Parts: sequence; C-alpha cells; structure tokens
Amino acid sequence: MTAAGDAPIVIAQIDNPRLAQALADAAAELGWRVIFVDAEMRARYRLPEARGGGLDIVGMLVDLGPALLAIGLDERVPNWDRLVTAAKTNPASRRIPILGIGPDEASARAAGCDAALTADAFIADARKSLAAHAHIDDGAELARQAALPLPGAARRAIAQFNAGEYFEQHESFEHAWRAEPGPVRQLYQGLLLIGVAFLQIQRRNEAGARKTFQRARQYLVALPDVCQGVDVARFRREAEAARRELERLGPEGIEQFDPAIFCRIHRVD
Repeated sequence: MTAAGDAPIVIAQIDNPRLAQALADAAAELGWRVIFVDAEMRARYRLPEARGGGLDIVGMLVDLGPALLAIGLDERVPNWDRLVTAAKTNPASRRIPILGIGPDEASARAAGCDAALTADAFIADARKSLAAHAHIDDGAELARQAALPLPGAARRAIAQFNAGEYFEQHESFEHAWRAEPGPVRQLYQGLLLIGVAFLQIQRRNEAGARKTFQRARQYLVALPDVCQGVDVARFRREAEAARRELERLGPEGIEQFDPAIFCRIHRVD
C-alpha cells in the first residue's frame, strides 16, 4: 500500500525497548520508515488504552498505508487482539500483513496475525523477518505495465465511468482486473471502487460510500502518477476531495452532496 516511489512503512505497536530497537535498526538497514504508535497517535485514531476506549486502527492503516503492521504480544500492548481483529475484518485494511511478536504465538494466529515470532527469534534476524513478512509492491513490474496501453475492457469501463454509469463500469473494470494477474490490476480495482463510492452516494448510503473510499485508497496509492495513460495523480486528488466532502456532510447531510464533485478519469495520452 506504500505510495509509488516512497520508502515502505512499518507501523509498530511495540512497547518492549529491546524489540523496538531491533526493529528500528533493521528498518534503517533496509531503507524503510518505522512509525511507532505513541500517545499522540492513540489520541488521533482513538486506539485502545489498557482500560478500553475507542478503536480506529483501520483509519490509521488507510491513512499511512504501511507495508507491515508489527504488534508486540505482551501485557504492555493493551487489547492487541482487538487491533488485529479490526484490521483483518475490514476490506480496506485486511491486505496489510500483520506480524505478531512475543510469547503467545498461538493466540496471535488465532486473532488473525499473518505470522507470529517469539521476540528472540525476531531479534536474531530482524532484517530478514521484516523483509519476509512485509508486502512490497513489485515496482519494476508495475512500471513496465504502466507503460502499456489500456486493455479494451478498461477503456470501456472508463467511458462508462465518465458517463456516470457507475453500476455498469463495475462489471467492465472487474473483467479487466480479473484478466490481469500483474500489479497494474490495482489501477482497475481502484478506479472501480471510486465509481462504486459515487454510486453509494447517489443511493444516499453514507456509510457504504465512506468504507468504499477507504478500500479504494489501498489500490490507488501504490500507482505511479500516470498509469497506462490514465492521469492517476489528478484522479487521486479529485477523488480525495469528494471523500472529504462526504465526511464534511456526514450521514445527515449526504442529500446535499453536489454531483458536480464526482470526478472523471482523465487520460494524458
């Protein structure tokens, strides 16, 4: 989910100093960025404290787009199982791999962690552990595919999208991404989902539109600014403006959403 050209991000919910240092050192060797969850982030995203509280780990993961979420599995990380469950049951964040580090490997896997290691096993070769469990998009292959022309199904879907045929564009884009096993399929998936979000807005389904915008970001953020002739950079900006307007209006004001804000898919070739 890391933006194209950016260093991969690891989000770490770890309070063990020795473990945190090993993770930070390994990430630095790889040229990656580590964001440790601190009090400011807990307040911003309403992450749970020891005695409970709100929970918006999905919002954090969508905003930051990490290649890996590392969670310490001990008593100093409260409610870690809730964090894992929330992330893995939401379509907007479930693709992000979660590595549980600590003594309770069985519980980590039961809660939904993609992998689990003891602290000693992680520290013994932290760099290898990060590289093995993070999700890094194939930048070279994506760049190669980005230079190729759009397939026919995607061209048809774009025409439908720009005509406001948001239900019809879904099927056409789905044909395109199901036929493409390579990373450029993220282009078709991201465009498709923004169209679905607009359809949800037309149907006055604020919650559905908001969740679909979240799902779309994980695909669009990894793309180059121009992909198969599509002006992705402009599309991301305009789709984000539509998302912000939806959040500003909220459930009670969705009927006031101006359809003129719905963006189009522009081409540069």
